[in-house]
Amino acid sequence: MKGLTPRIRLLGALSFGLFLWGCAVSQIANPTESRTFHPDYWDGVTRTLARSPLGNVAAISAHNCYTAEINPPASLAATLRKIHAAMAAGADLIELDIKSEGGVVYVDHDDQGTTWGAHLEDVLADPALRAGDQILFIESKETQADPAYVTKVLTHLSDNGYGRFGRPVVIRSFNNIRQNLILTRDALRDPAFRSMRPWVKLNELFSKNQVASLATSQQMIAQSRQDGFQGVEFHYQDSNLFGMLTFARSLGLGINVWTIPVSMGEVFLAGLREEVDALTVDYPVDKARQVVEDKNLLVYLNAWPRDGSQNTVFWRDGAGALHEAPTSHPGTPDYSLWGTGRSLFGGVLDLDASNKEIVTFYDADNIPRQGYFITAVVEFDDLALADGETSAILSKADSGGFALELHNPIGSGGTVLRFGVYVGGYVYGTVPASLLNTTDSFLLTGAYDGDGGVWLWVNHSSDNLTKDQASGGVGWNSSPVLLGADPQGVGGSRFHFSGKVQQAQVQAWGSH
Repeated sequence: MKGLTPRIRLLGALSFGLFLWGCAVSQIANPTESRTFHPDYWDGVTRTLARSPLGNVAAISAHNCYTAEINPPASLAATLRKIHAAMAAGADLIELDIKSEGGVVYVDHDDQGTTWGAHLEDVLADPALRAGDQILFIESKETQADPAYVTKVLTHLSDNGYGRFGRPVVIRSFNNIRQNLILTRDALRDPAFRSMRPWVKLNELFSKNQVASLATSQQMIAQSRQDGFQGVEFHYQDSNLFGMLTFARSLGLGINVWTIPVSMGEVFLAGLREEVDALTVDYPVDKARQVVEDKNLLVYLNAWPRDGSQNTVFWRDGAGALHEAPTSHPGTPDYSLWGTGRSLFGGVLDLDASNKEIVTFYDADNIPRQGYFITAVVEFDDLALADGETSAILSKADSGGFALELHNPIGSGGTVLRFGVYVGGYVYGTVPASLLNTTDSFLLTGAYDGDGGVWLWVNHSSDNLTKDQASGGVGWNSSPVLLGADPQGVGGSRFHFSGKVQQAQVQAWGSH
C-alpha cells in the first residue's frame, strides 16, 4: 500500500504501576524516544529490524524456512534454497523446527520418528547463513524432555557462531512440551555455554484459544516469566488478544504473533505492527516488511500504559505531533486501570453515551483515490440498540470519511456491527452483533483500499461478513475523527457510544 509519510512515535512521560501476583510491576516509557515496548528484547542484534511508523520493532519471521524431502541431503538442499530466498526477501528471523531421532537433531515439523529432514548442524554450517545477520528463530518440536538433545542443539549453535552478540538466537516451544525450554535454561548456566546465555532467548508458544479463561491464560504467561523465559507467542486470532498482549508487556516479556496468512495478511500486519516485537508470516516476507514500515499512520491511541493520574492519555497524529486527550472530565471518558481476569488489562477508556463522552482527534483525511484502515479494541456495554439507533465507536462520517459503529436498521429487528466508507454515499461491511457479547474484548478491524470490498474483521476473522463493493476514493470532509461518537461538523457529535476502548488507530489505506 501507498500511504502518507508521517514521522510518528508515541507515548510520553508514562508511569504505569501494577500490583500483580503479590509483586509491584512498573512500566515506564518516554515520549521523546522510540516507543519500542521491550527495548531489551532485541538487545545485541546488529541487523536493522523492521520498524513501524511509531518506532516499534516488529521483526518479520519467515515461517517454516525448511523443506523435508526424501532424505537428509535432498532436504538440506531444499532447505537452504528456502532460507536463502527468505534472507534475500528481507526476513529478520529464520524459523526452523527441530526434533531429535537417534541422537541426531533434524530440521522437521513433527516429532513422529522420521529421519529424512536436514541435519541441523549441516544447516547451521551453511556459509551464506553464517555470513548473514538474521536471527535464528528455532522451534523445538521434541516431545521428550532430553538433556542430551538440548546440549547438542546448543553445541551446534555455538560451533557455528550463533548465540553471540550480533547474532542472538530464540529457542521456542509450545506450552505442552515446554520442558525442553526449562532444560535449555538450565544448560545455559553450564560453563560450556555461559558465554551464550545473554544471547539465547527462550519463548513459550500458546495454542489458539488454548484455555477459555483469560485469567488462566494470564497465569500461564506469568509462569513463563517466573520460569525465566524472555518471550511469549500467541495466535493472531486469539480471543481477548489484547488482554494477553498488554499483560505480557507489563511483565517485560517479548511478544511474537503467529502465523499471519497469505490471504489478507497485510491487514493483520498493519493492525498489529505497533503491538508486538515480532510477526511470523506466511505472507510474502518482502511485502510484510513494507506493510510494517509503511508511514501511513494518521491516528494512534493506546491507553494501556497510562496510569490516569494526570487525567490524560496520549495519542499521535499523522504529522508526528504528540497530543494529550483529557479524561475524567465532563464530556470525556473515565480512565480505568484493569487488573487480571478481565477482558482487557491495564489502562482502559470508559465511554458513557448518556454523558456524551468522546475523544476528539483531528481532520485526518485519507489519500485521494484511496481508502481507510482502522482498528479498535472494544468491550461493549450494550448490543441491543433500539430500532433505527446508531452507536458510533470510531468515526469521521459526515458526508465523507468512515465509521465503525453499531446500527439497528429500521424494521430489521437485529443490530449489526458495521464499517462504512463514503464513496458517493456510504457503503458498508456488516457483521451480526449477535456474534458479539458484553464480557469479552474484541479487536475490530475495518478496511477499504479505494477499489473493492468494504471489509470488517472481528478478532481477525471475516466469518459472517456481508460486504458492499465500491470503486473510488473515500470522500473528504472537514470533521475530526471521534472516538465514541459520530462527528457533526467541527464541534458537534451524535450517536454516542457506551463501552470500553483500549486502542484505536486510523491509517491511510491503498491497494497492496
